[in-house]
Amino acid sequence: MKTIKTDVCVVGAGAGGFGCVYRLLKNGINTVVVEKNKDFGGTAVFCGVDGWEPGVSLDGAHLLLKEELQKMNQGAAVLEAVPNCNLFFPENGMNWENHSFEQYPWGLSMPSNFHYSDTLKRCRSLRKDGSMKRFQFEGAAMTKAMHQVLAPYQNKLSALFGYEFYACEKSGRNIRSVTVKNGGESIRIVADFYIDATGDIILSREAGCAVAMGSESKYRYQEPSAGEKDSRQMNAVTYVFRVSPAANPNHIDEMPVRYQKVDISAWKAYKMKRTVSCFCLYPNHDINVNMLPTMEGAEYIDFGEAADEVGKARVYSYWKYLQTEKNMNGYSLTKIFSAGVRESYRLIGKYVLNENDVRAGLFSQPKRGRTVAIADHALDVHGTSGMCRELEYPYEIPLECTMPREVDNLFVASRGASFSHIAAASARLTRTILSLGEGVGEYVAEQINSGLYFKNV
Repeated sequence: MKTIKTDVCVVGAGAGGFGCVYRLLKNGINTVVVEKNKDFGGTAVFCGVDGWEPGVSLDGAHLLLKEELQKMNQGAAVLEAVPNCNLFFPENGMNWENHSFEQYPWGLSMPSNFHYSDTLKRCRSLRKDGSMKRFQFEGAAMTKAMHQVLAPYQNKLSALFGYEFYACEKSGRNIRSVTVKNGGESIRIVADFYIDATGDIILSREAGCAVAMGSESKYRYQEPSAGEKDSRQMNAVTYVFRVSPAANPNHIDEMPVRYQKVDISAWKAYKMKRTVSCFCLYPNHDINVNMLPTMEGAEYIDFGEAADEVGKARVYSYWKYLQTEKNMNGYSLTKIFSAGVRESYRLIGKYVLNENDVRAGLFSQPKRGRTVAIADHALDVHGTSGMCRELEYPYEIPLECTMPREVDNLFVASRGASFSHIAAASARLTRTILSLGEGVGEYVAEQINSGLYFKNV
């Protein structure tokens, strides 16, 4: 088996993994990144979540990525949430009072003349005018932008795309190596530090770290919105899809035969017509359709390997409903992305960020030392247990939320960091996780360059 020795091994190359890699390389740290997909990008590229929701963020890589994206033709645009009837029914004008979600079951975000800085506001104290501004980009453009940002540091980076985490070797309170696989080929990676940037924190689980899945009772963290008992309720899953203007204004997409065989009759009867979507226009005027949701989080886990068949069958059925009953027949379905999972396993780390921290805001929440990210997105849970509660102020995410209790040279930089179910509903957003990854990468680089960690060992 081939062995690679390096300073840091990052498993996962989504937003958090990219943020870690960027900061490590910038500080001169030899880094190996492992990713099961074919390139950088994670959920934002491969799951169709190719836009940054409005939200505050520390200065960092997001500004560099924004600059690279805006250099590209139709690479990105700032969108404003507007009354959707303005796009399809211009006679109704820009007036939310004319909007009916029963008649038009979607909210629309369109290209605007606002600046990128306007997308960095979500909470009430920052967003004065009430409208939401998103930053929408093409997934392929984001991957290209990531490579451009990392280009000056390529001599310090080894990227293993198409490789999946397989196993780890531990000694005492430290990971000594990880093994990754690509088909029949295995590679052993020996590093001083390891960063788990996978959505399902697979490395942390294999290393024996404590994890949570589902919602905690209100007695666990004294969260005011939590239920009486622990439950399997999780944030829901969406199969985002893309539609394009059709040559035939009366075009109707037919469901492929393979999905016609999937039984979704109960979902069609009780949930399909109650589903509301978020429509975001790409720079070329295709539409990104984010069903809210496609299936419950626990339901996705229970379906296992069948989840893709069920999810895509629901997409085709829902889209045909929009075409035949909601005047969307001028568009055709061009792509269904991989499942967009909002929540699964979460670390129980040295500190668990909870609803009280999030709602208190950075002026009132208890200070816990080093901050790796700030955020202000709403507490936004999709599905039958859903809620969306806007915040008054931004809040801080402390470094301890990325640190397992059981392993000293491992950090978590993904939506699987140490958040409660309710706190994760806000902290999970892509731009927040990008910043969190940067914070972790910067801290690890400091430990290596100062030699403090090794002296302690």
